Amino acid sequence: MFLTDRKDPEELLFYQALSRWRGLDKNSEEHLWRLRRGAAGERTYDLLFDEAGHSNLYVFRDLYLQIEGSVTQYDTLIVSESGITVNEIKNFSGDYRVEGTTWYRGDYALPDDALSQLRRAVGKLLRLKRAVSFEFEVSGKLVFPHEEFRLSGGEGSLFQHLVMRYDMRRYFRSFENEYSGGCASELADVIERHIVPNPYFKLRVEFDMVRQGLYCGGCGSFRLEKQSFHHLCLSCGSRESNETHLVRAISDFKYLFGDLEMTSRRMMGFMGGAVNVRTLQRILNKYCDAAGRYKSSNYIFKYYDFTEAMKKEQNTRKYKDYLN
Repeated sequence: MFLTDRKDPEELLFYQALSRWRGLDKNSEEHLWRLRRGAAGERTYDLLFDEAGHSNLYVFRDLYLQIEGSVTQYDTLIVSESGITVNEIKNFSGDYRVEGTTWYRGDYALPDDALSQLRRAVGKLLRLKRAVSFEFEVSGKLVFPHEEFRLSGGEGSLFQHLVMRYDMRRYFRSFENEYSGGCASELADVIERHIVPNPYFKLRVEFDMVRQGLYCGGCGSFRLEKQSFHHLCLSCGSRESNETHLVRAISDFKYLFGDLEMTSRRMMGFMGGAVNVRTLQRILNKYCDAAGRYKSSNYIFKYYDFTEAMKKEQNTRKYKDYLN
């Protein structure tokens, strides 16, 4: 069973928001593309794992573990009575080759050796093993979910650590005879005690460095026409409720500005006064927790991102959206 959610990385949410509110240079656009590709690979992985079934396992996704004073990120940890299996997901596409310990895409040498990354991740869990009072095994695989990934070169032993797209279903079915008993439950508890928030996300932008207004969730245009309870996109014809627009802006504010206090006055400036204060205040009270000395001086978004908020509040929303 999946014990943790797979969410879009904070870095991805930052660059997606920045691409709308300020725009990106070429290097940042390429980085955003890589982040989106990585997230797509993780969704493919989860879908195929779901199809194979995992109710007999404890599966942790997208987590950070603090072990011996340092923090390591893991794409997936599969826990059973046999121990922990690390799955690092690499959504590479195209032709790659390995020479020695160096991975190449064409003539370009990748800065990081994927197998060495996996070994470091496994090594951290072996250190965790020394810190607890029972024995368990740790193993790992690099999983490549893209159908157009091809790899050549390398020693034969390299491929023992890899799972290609065509072999993923068989790989997941290999866990059918595993089970999660008392040892697995205790091991899952140990992992949960070591989970920490992402300490590496530090990206921020200055408040005055972005444009003001609201943008269409369909095409990204800021050319909106205000109606009674919706905004009409003059570029693509999509019509979204005021609530949808405000929640998207609140989520983007969170990832663009970090610790900057979210006040109603600051949000009005961020949105260019696109809605009246009463509407904004109602949405802030619904989707945020009030904080500060007077309980209304600033707000903290209650949800991870716009997608989570829309999903959890879908039954309380009065007006529908119409995207083209």
